[in-house]
Amino acid sequence: MGEPVAWIVRWVGFVALAGLVGAIAVDWLVLPASAPELGATRDRLRALRLGGALVLLLASGGELLLRTATMSGASLGAAMTAVPAVLSRTHFGAIWSARVVLLILLAVTAVRSRAALTLAVPLALGVAVTVTLTGHAADWGDVSVTAALDWAHVVAATAWAGGLFALVLLVLRAAPRWPPALLPAVMRRFSTLAAGCLALVVLSGVYRAWLELPTVAALWQTAYGRVLAVKVALALGLVGCGAVNRYVVLPRLGAGRATGLAARLLRLGRLALMGPGRGARATPAARLAAWALREVALALAILWCTAMLVESTPARHAGHAAHAAASEGPRRVTMADLHAAGGVPPGWLFSPPPGDAGRGRLVFTRLGCPACHRVGGESSGPPAGVGPDLTDAGEHHPAGYLLESVINPNAVIVEGPGYTGPDGRSIMPSYADRLTVPELLDLVAYLRTL
Repeated sequence: MGEPVAWIVRWVGFVALAGLVGAIAVDWLVLPASAPELGATRDRLRALRLGGALVLLLASGGELLLRTATMSGASLGAAMTAVPAVLSRTHFGAIWSARVVLLILLAVTAVRSRAALTLAVPLALGVAVTVTLTGHAADWGDVSVTAALDWAHVVAATAWAGGLFALVLLVLRAAPRWPPALLPAVMRRFSTLAAGCLALVVLSGVYRAWLELPTVAALWQTAYGRVLAVKVALALGLVGCGAVNRYVVLPRLGAGRATGLAARLLRLGRLALMGPGRGARATPAARLAAWALREVALALAILWCTAMLVESTPARHAGHAAHAAASEGPRRVTMADLHAAGGVPPGWLFSPPPGDAGRGRLVFTRLGCPACHRVGGESSGPPAGVGPDLTDAGEHHPAGYLLESVINPNAVIVEGPGYTGPDGRSIMPSYADRLTVPELLDLVAYLRTL
């Protein structure tokens, strides 16, 4: 299953989530509750809310199939048979099931009622939680500062981007039929919402970048860093377009001349770059719509970058990926170079031949490994919890190290709880005399998928 398919599924899910959250945010926080002229606009926002929930349900189904294929090591078609096991026995399955329930409830609440809108708010926030707990932030635990900040990032980003979608698709289309003072009031309120979302996105984004990037050089030395750099550049463009709308276009719409240092600097910069009188032929409402469309295009591109980041290996694991690449062969070396390097090629890693991950998962279960090791929330019974969590073992360790750990666990002793017993030796038993070579290779292939 190629990465582009996963990117598309994730992007569609993010766009649908943004439409869902943005429709709720605009209806609840932006549109004045006492304006009877907004009845038709609110009906369209409810339709957008319902559409976002249904599309996100479909995208979540695609995400389930892709994740099942990864967990089982099987093709997309063969992974269908493993879906029940993933849903009933994995952490991802539990979170995914909760998301489906929340989305169904959100679809039910898409009716003309202020109480239904109020109920939709916590349901949408719950859906955002499921997005966090199935992403990279869950590596630090379901209840952690990292997960909380990532959730805030998801909520703020989708409210901002989805609010732009709602404004362009629905609000600005209906605005010509509103009283003259209503559109400026609505845009001022959205500008305030966008500013708050921007602050949350920046603070949480800086924290996540600090976690995910081991060095500043990772911004251009790793694929994850390069995509993140593009995302940041697009976000800066989005902020710039929003500033033009807020400080240049909106005052001409009758919202009052913006004051403050930022507004004055922006007007001076525009005057220096464009000169006086440029763009005067377009009406303020048309200019507002044009700049809002630019913001929407940038927001869609940012969501695409986000989909790529979620489906890629974080830069903090780049070293692990390099180890895996180094173990792939064949490598060529002369006998003289081999002897000069101490009998092994420079940077040598033991590389076992490939096995079958699907059969390896059966071996993992037959040996009773889930009784001691957690694998993404998966277990075959109440886990004793005496061994280390293997959820990300495949990302952290090359195949040779995993194989050695199974047949000779005392070759490398990791000091710490869950690794050593009172005698200082590994608590992991050796399976050297309990597995055939094909079974061992299949087991390592399964561990490599984690």
